[in-house]
Amino acid sequence: MVSKHTIEKVVTWYKRGYDTQLIAHHLGLDPRAVQDILRQAAQAAQAKTRPDPPAGKPEPPEFSDRPLWEGERP
Repeated sequence: MVSKHTIEKVVTWYKRGYDTQLIAHHLGLDPRAVQDILRQAAQAAQAKTRPDPPAGKPEPPEFSDRPLWEGERP
């Protein structure tokens, strides 16, 4: 599946850590997508600071918004 909207992740590494930027067209992200991205980023950051992997099963991807991503009308 190819989306018309580009979401780009940029990671800059430093000796003491790293910075992450998320670049996306405003139409490519809705509030739920932003919440999911921030939640996943927080989980990844926490996983880096502790030796054991986080408990739980990852959420399956949802494709209910695919027609909107592709510009199709219901």
